[in-house]
Amino acid sequence: MIGNGTNRYQLLDVDDVCKAIWLTITKDRRKVNDVFNVGAKKFTTMKEDYQAVLDYAGFGKKIKPFPAWLANFGLAILNALKLSPVYKWVYGTAAKDSFVSIEKAEKILGFKPKYSNKNALIRNYKWYLKNLDSFEGKSGISHRVPWSQGLLRLIKLFY
Repeated sequence: MIGNGTNRYQLLDVDDVCKAIWLTITKDRRKVNDVFNVGAKKFTTMKEDYQAVLDYAGFGKKIKPFPAWLANFGLAILNALKLSPVYKWVYGTAAKDSFVSIEKAEKILGFKPKYSNKNALIRNYKWYLKNLDSFEGKSGISHRVPWSQGLLRLIKLFY
């Protein structure tokens, strides 16, 4: 993982974002015609959240930290060469805290996120396993297709 994983990074399951949108289009327009932050209510450190997926997978693996400055430097070079599997915003914020207060959405919309970071990550891992056969021979940049790993595939052999 980029960095030591002690940062807190709030995720949002697609079902929860759809629920927030639904709430805004079905409630009194005078109350919901505003800006709301939405995200998981329960989240821990990225190391803990990611570890939950590895534990669920049952392979006995542990999250390994990688120095953020070195990862960002390497990914910036790969990005410039158009070989990076992720874009700058992703790797540039991966080791930093990123979370918002969802209290306003809870109070005005009645927003209650169903999924914690851990639940959302495990749910997406299950979806990935279920749909793995449909990825055969495909890569891309969408969330429905595995990203090309570029040179990271080589780095993973040594790390």
